[in-house]
Amino acid sequence: MQRSRRWSIATLLAIGLIAVVSSVSAQSMIDLEVDGEFTGTIAGAGSVQARFFATQGAALRLDVRADSGTTLQPMVVFRDGVGADIGGSTQNLRWLPFGNLIHYVTVPADGFYTARISAVSGDGDFWAHLTGNSTAPAVTATLFGTVTDASNAGLINGATVLVDGAAFDTTDANGDYSGLLTPGTYDMTFQAMGYDDRIESVTMADMDVELNVSLTPVVAASVSTETTGDPVFGGMVTAMATIATEPGVTVTSIQWTQTFGTPVMIAGATTDTATVTLGNVADYKDELIHVLSEPPIGPEDLPPNVPVPEGEFPGGLQDRLQVVAASHFALEKAGLVVLEVEVTTDAGVFTDEVEIHTDLPWPVATGLRNVPIGLPVLLHGVEQGSYLWSLSEPAGSLATLTDETTQTPYFTPDVSGLYRLEVMDPVTFGVAATLEVYAGTYRGVIVGQRTDGTPISDTACTFCHNDGLAPDKFTPWEQTGHSQILGDYLDTGTHNRTSCFDCHATGHNTAADSGGMDDASDYQDFLDAGLLNNPGDNWTTMLAQFPEAARLSNVQCESCHGPQNTNAHGFAGPLGDPRISLSADVCGSCHGEPARHARFPQWQLSGHANYELAIDEAGSGNCSRCHTANGFLAWLPVLTGEVPGDPLDNVNVTWTEDESHPQTCVTCHDPHDAGTSSGNNPDVNIRISGDTPPLIAGFQANDVGRGAVCMTCHNSRRGLRNDSTFDALSASEKARAPHGGVQTDVLMGENAFFVEVGAPGGHATTGDTCVDCHMKSTPPPELLSYNSNGANHTFYAELTICSDCHSPFLLAADIQDGVEQLLGQLEEYVLAGHLDLLDEQIALGNTIDFNGDVTVTDVADIDEIVFGSFRGRQAIGVTVSGVDYGFFRLPDIDVVGATTVTLPEVADDVLLKAGWNWNLINYDGSMGIHNPFYSSELLIAARDEMIALLSGGGARRRADSVTGDSDGTRPGPRQRLLRPGSLR
Repeated sequence: MQRSRRWSIATLLAIGLIAVVSSVSAQSMIDLEVDGEFTGTIAGAGSVQARFFATQGAALRLDVRADSGTTLQPMVVFRDGVGADIGGSTQNLRWLPFGNLIHYVTVPADGFYTARISAVSGDGDFWAHLTGNSTAPAVTATLFGTVTDASNAGLINGATVLVDGAAFDTTDANGDYSGLLTPGTYDMTFQAMGYDDRIESVTMADMDVELNVSLTPVVAASVSTETTGDPVFGGMVTAMATIATEPGVTVTSIQWTQTFGTPVMIAGATTDTATVTLGNVADYKDELIHVLSEPPIGPEDLPPNVPVPEGEFPGGLQDRLQVVAASHFALEKAGLVVLEVEVTTDAGVFTDEVEIHTDLPWPVATGLRNVPIGLPVLLHGVEQGSYLWSLSEPAGSLATLTDETTQTPYFTPDVSGLYRLEVMDPVTFGVAATLEVYAGTYRGVIVGQRTDGTPISDTACTFCHNDGLAPDKFTPWEQTGHSQILGDYLDTGTHNRTSCFDCHATGHNTAADSGGMDDASDYQDFLDAGLLNNPGDNWTTMLAQFPEAARLSNVQCESCHGPQNTNAHGFAGPLGDPRISLSADVCGSCHGEPARHARFPQWQLSGHANYELAIDEAGSGNCSRCHTANGFLAWLPVLTGEVPGDPLDNVNVTWTEDESHPQTCVTCHDPHDAGTSSGNNPDVNIRISGDTPPLIAGFQANDVGRGAVCMTCHNSRRGLRNDSTFDALSASEKARAPHGGVQTDVLMGENAFFVEVGAPGGHATTGDTCVDCHMKSTPPPELLSYNSNGANHTFYAELTICSDCHSPFLLAADIQDGVEQLLGQLEEYVLAGHLDLLDEQIALGNTIDFNGDVTVTDVADIDEIVFGSFRGRQAIGVTVSGVDYGFFRLPDIDVVGATTVTLPEVADDVLLKAGWNWNLINYDGSMGIHNPFYSSELLIAARDEMIALLSGGGARRRADSVTGDSDGTRPGPRQRLLRPGSLR
């Protein structure tokens, strides 16, 4: 098959083979070398033998791949020069759709050996590749190559080539050199006037080796940059380039350009000193909104396992009426301008960059409508033609709106109270939208500590928050790392700065007097006491000597809910909304500061940040359970048994689309019971861990660690589906397709046909299952982590991590390519089955009605047919007479004759079961990685059942097919109707 050919080529390229492929037939002998490959044909008792030289102790590996479509199951025997078997071990790759093996052997002595490939059963073509660490017998071979200029690819004439320090050759006018060497490893030195020396190691065997080398010119010039001036809005900054050149080097041009950030004006752009005029505050505000709306890092900075977001980014700022949230990362990025200077000389081009950082007036913000006084609040209106905002401020306030005719005005609350914003379109004069923002001051909650070091909370708070008048969130919070983080750092840290207090304390912001930690009466005394970066019992000292500052230390209620002293708190104020949000922006206000605390921008790159999908599913009490944080948290108490109810029932939707959020931080983590530490060895609590609740897929997964919360949603969600449950289903239910995200079914070996179910794969026993590979073993993107530390919150796993647990010889592609081929084979047979079925019904005198869109009376009119699923059912897509009609669910396709029935009612059960199996593996997305054996077995079993069905051996071909004008005689076995190029 073509897929097998692609797999072989890709594998060869990936491991860097440069040997020539030999092709041999049965019962033949060829000469081979280590790192060589060959193809051949095995028929009957025939064999192919490859002869090669190997040295004592060499560890060799022979990969054998039978071609797709053959029946060959190969075997390998290694023999020495007198024909004695030298043993070894064979690994059969059972997950691949055809005969594949890897044979390992250690060579006992120098000499010639043969590898004999024959058949355990079957016959057909194969490809083989011998690799290892052996060397060849002493012969001579030619080392040759070309020496070029690294800066311009020019040929270098007269370069000296040394071998282990001795003369070897000198390059000619074409930059070429050559010479003979015996087998071995050599250090080749390349030297030329005006260039840095270069040393390359080369290993010679009995074949010629080409070694091309580029030499780097001695640096003829260098350029460095610096700036002076005050980087304020509309201000001028001087960018200077210092250029140093070697004697005789002439600078021919200088060019300054902007490569990133808010647009600036550059005067003197062709001189070594440029004057840069920065944008105004509105320009930087626009840049901030742009940054908030786009992915946190660009495609060039994404690791290969994280896909590039396509289309409009769904994880950024949403088109809603809101207080704008901003993370440290976004504010730093929006305030950054990058310039590049390019210096051209007659010896080459040299560049350098300079960064200009401007502090923005807007603070890090959670997006809550409960805010501190004294700090600007940035607003965002929904997309419309024009804007006119108005502000109603509380008594005594002098606050005013800035940019009130834009989508993003801002104001600074100056007194405690309610600030009411209204926005309308002054052109259409539509109904004004209202946004209420509450402002006030912080008060803090910590008044002491227990003997175990956990904080004691103010009874003024716990008096109500006792699970009577209000929920007791203090008891679990006091056990978390949030409640103790600053105290721990004071006792053990040596690299603390006051800027760390912005997150590790409450309300800390020196730009405002809002009652935060920096406003405490004893804060300066605390700073002067020498407790920072001087490990000891400092937290106890702070509590005793600086209680006002200690009261506002650590991550407290107000860090996430906003200031306590506002009208948004208490029985008199509105419940919930101003102070509570499920948005990840709340956590992102601290966990959005690369490189150490970048979980939020990682999450933005994940599928869990898809606001578009969350909004689409927000109104459904069924779909919102997994596609929104709102729905999941409404569903959670039923799942865990905290409240009575049926987990299969829909939840009560009490939120609007504009209030909905996707799977944010609080979906998986309880912020009041978050755990004690994060990082590479985290102690992080998950809402569901260990055993899953009964899943909508009809089973329960036990002992799966933190992966249990993933599995709660990532399952087929169609109830138990296997051979024992199928007959009880209606025709429409038999045509079901699994819901997308079936990873748990595949991992646990559930919900498939034609195979034994209920046997979890090996990856189900790793401890934390999903989390182990997708979050622990896979590092987060480099720019969004500190030394690639911490759990990966993009959730995309790297294929290279397989070797962490498995043999380095096992490549993920070995599994995926085989399963992909099986999936393609099954797809062809399923499509052939559907064409068979349509043709059979038409032969009986019926017509096929595709949901009223098109009627087919001859399958020859179907130009193209594709298979998949649509809205919960298996589906086929058809192009008829040149028109693409898209997908139709099988129950929506009618067979019209004397009576009308749906297509599933006349379909063989084998066809519907095979279609389910295909969709299961297709939706799993790992192409077998989650459970290699189960994936291949269920595809092979379905393929074989379909072959039998198409050959006329189907046991359940429906006898009650609708008859029209036909006499009802059932046609016999037919040729498949698929035509070359008809599938996609």
